[in-house]
Amino acid sequence: MIDTLIHSLKNQLSQLLIKIQQDNSHYHYISLQTPLKKTVSLSSAHFCESFFLSQPDSGFTLLGLDSLLTFKAKGKQRFNTIKRAYADTLKQWYQHENNKTPSPIAFLAFAFDEDDPMNKHWQSLHNTLLTIPRVLIKQSNSSQSLIINITLDASDFDANFSKIETLLHQLFNPSPTESEPSQASFVIASLTENNKQTPSAYEDWQSLAQKAINQIQSGQFDKLVTSRQSTVQTSSKTSVSKLIQKLVQYYPCCSILSYHTTDKSIVAASPERLLSLHHPDIQSNAIGGTISRNKPSTGKRSERNNTKNNTAPLSFFIKQSSEQTSDELAENNKLLKEHHFISQNIYQNLDPLCHTLKMPISPFLMKLHNLYHLETPVQGKLMDKYDVFDCVEALHPTPAVAGIPTQQAKQWLIDNENYHRGWYTGGFGWIDANMNGDFSVMLRCALLHKQEHEQQINLFSGAGLVAESDPDAEWYETELKLQTILEML
Repeated sequence: MIDTLIHSLKNQLSQLLIKIQQDNSHYHYISLQTPLKKTVSLSSAHFCESFFLSQPDSGFTLLGLDSLLTFKAKGKQRFNTIKRAYADTLKQWYQHENNKTPSPIAFLAFAFDEDDPMNKHWQSLHNTLLTIPRVLIKQSNSSQSLIINITLDASDFDANFSKIETLLHQLFNPSPTESEPSQASFVIASLTENNKQTPSAYEDWQSLAQKAINQIQSGQFDKLVTSRQSTVQTSSKTSVSKLIQKLVQYYPCCSILSYHTTDKSIVAASPERLLSLHHPDIQSNAIGGTISRNKPSTGKRSERNNTKNNTAPLSFFIKQSSEQTSDELAENNKLLKEHHFISQNIYQNLDPLCHTLKMPISPFLMKLHNLYHLETPVQGKLMDKYDVFDCVEALHPTPAVAGIPTQQAKQWLIDNENYHRGWYTGGFGWIDANMNGDFSVMLRCALLHKQEHEQQINLFSGAGLVAESDPDAEWYETELKLQTILEML
């Protein structure tokens, strides 16, 4: 099957190349799409450089292999820089008059802070990155199609196609060693007592959270979203592909990411959609307010975190207010207040870009494997003069990852958190040639480093603080969020 597919692709490309040369066209690149008869397991495919994006509930998945073109940026103009580079590239992309040749789909990821130096464990990843893969598998429900992107260079055509041919052979006919390649396998284990969060980590969090709460109570902020990172050294082997398969299974309503470079991988299962744009239809989901789905735990952690958050789930949402206890009513009001800041801010930031915009009065409950979140969809019709880059710039960062007022909160976090967030609480997603796309906030993520012996995993979590917040309760919330990845390991 694979040899027939490769032969057919090469013939089609050769004929198109001859036609383009005869027309004296200025095009430098071309995409070719073909349906796949043999279904490929996308979540188990791993290469030295690849990206995997999936929204399991909608049946949509992208797997991009290798990079044909990559654009990088940093600083206040990073989105404009990437947008110009991508737009200039699209002008060089061959489009047949009958529109049978597709345009490229690119992967875009960006850091929380436009000036983040991306050092230490983020080193080798770029602040803002857009990449067009050589090979892309696109799945919509049970239907899969193959898209190849190639340079139209007649003198180097065979060499360029040879790279695609190698990728396709690895994808369709992996050898036993290729199916679990060393670059895609990591040493992963449950936390031991020695690896549990140290007292200093807990005390550092307490200090940061209390400092943030004091700032809020003084009237400088309405909300601050403080975060922490955890480092785990591990010792028993499994693969990233199995981790991704578990996240797809247990978190079907999240956006699942796996991005590989030659020396590290980042994996995420984000519940927060920054935006989805299919012009003119746009949607952003306000996510804020976290409730455990588990019953109260026992042991040292429950003693440390004997808080209102660690109660039977949702009791204060399913009761009438007159039936709620004082603790339930206080927790209800705190969560709704936190969520209201987020939904109103998203609405206000999108409103100038849209003809119409609407959102429900009350939030819904998003049910995850181990958590509930409050969720409010914000939907509208985007004006013609705006595109996905304009929307990303208008929405990032949301109050769900920074605070209110957002830009001042973002700067306070940069000045006071003791680490650089990198891509954590930044964003990731895809974009097409029509400047449509789908992006999620980089949450519930792990950064896995490829090392010869012991492996290091960096985990990240955060919690939204308002005036009524308690540092112990918020610590417990960050612990719950860490479990999204840890339970899958």
